[in-house]
Amino acid sequence: MLKIKTALYCLIGLMVAGIAFVSYHHLREEPKALLSALPKNTDVSLNHIHHVATRDGVKEWTLDAETAQLQKADNKTLFKDISATFFLNDGNTLHLNSRDGVLMTDSKDMEVWGDVVVRNGGYEFNAEKLLYDHKSHTISTKTPIVIKGKGMEVTGDSMTFNLQTEQVMVLGRVIAVFESCTL
Repeated sequence: MLKIKTALYCLIGLMVAGIAFVSYHHLREEPKALLSALPKNTDVSLNHIHHVATRDGVKEWTLDAETAQLQKADNKTLFKDISATFFLNDGNTLHLNSRDGVLMTDSKDMEVWGDVVVRNGGYEFNAEKLLYDHKSHTISTKTPIVIKGKGMEVTGDSMTFNLQTEQVMVLGRVIAVFESCTL
């Protein structure tokens, strides 16, 4: 009985190896077959990517994602499971995480959505969607936000954060709660 099971496992292993070998050589000889496996309108699909954006030789931000799909005709790259770091003028960093996002390859503008969390120092803010404008170097949202940290919580309907001046503007039905405040 043991010899039959061993022979059966060997046979299955040889079949799997044979299929993998034939598939590999077919895709190597026929690159168009490999491209047809990509999602529609996608020119390139990558896993585990790392991207660095610089301006005048200075690193502005980095982006890591589980997957990326370049859509050259639309000048955009779609990302899944994003982690980005923005480098501020004072040497501090702003860390962003989200489920999904898109980078416009021509403008370097970015939009992220789905469980967006941003951390800076002792502060954290949450939003459903954020936009990064590369030209003005700002992060903004028109969705409700919550900012927490260092004994305070601020909520609002929208927000803009200027990465150069590090000024935050929260707008619309703003509520600020402080745990302890000495005036």
